Amino acid sequence: MNGKSAAPSKPLIPQGEQLARPATRTMVFGSLAVAFLLTVLPWPQAALWLVPDFALLVLIYWNINAPRLAALGVAFTLGLVMDAAHGLLFGLHALSYCVATFVVLMLRRRLDFFTVKGQALHLAPIFPLQEALVLLLGLAYGQAQIDWRYLAAGLVTAALWVPACFVLDRLSGRPTRLDKVRSG
Repeated sequence: MNGKSAAPSKPLIPQGEQLARPATRTMVFGSLAVAFLLTVLPWPQAALWLVPDFALLVLIYWNINAPRLAALGVAFTLGLVMDAAHGLLFGLHALSYCVATFVVLMLRRRLDFFTVKGQALHLAPIFPLQEALVLLLGLAYGQAQIDWRYLAAGLVTAALWVPACFVLDRLSGRPTRLDKVRSG
């Protein structure tokens, strides 16, 4: 070599910011606990039907990004805790969270290839359908308070997918995926 240094070539294995740290149990369960607390905050009664299900939003995020740490067992347990907190028939949220988790786990490989905005479009029907399932099961089992306006909370939750992914990606140290399309 004649003293000239060769230009650095692109590494074959992603390094630095491109390499995502694996999710830890503390991160997953801590973010689920914070999301649960946000969901059960004492919101104003007039706007209660617009409150998004933060717990489901974060659960689905971890279903996609850390499926071994947040699977059906976590969904069922979180649903039971949510039922107890809301004073609903025990098992309504548990069943609906399990159904949503199952659908997301079935679509997980496909969702990995989309940007966050593409994921939002694919996941948008899941949030209102989860709310509808809770309402229909409540209606079937004689729940006295059925208000169909609560389906709007599912739409608000779907609208929050992109900002929630941005925040959770930042907290977990994952690279931002807003405009990147995965090649492969």
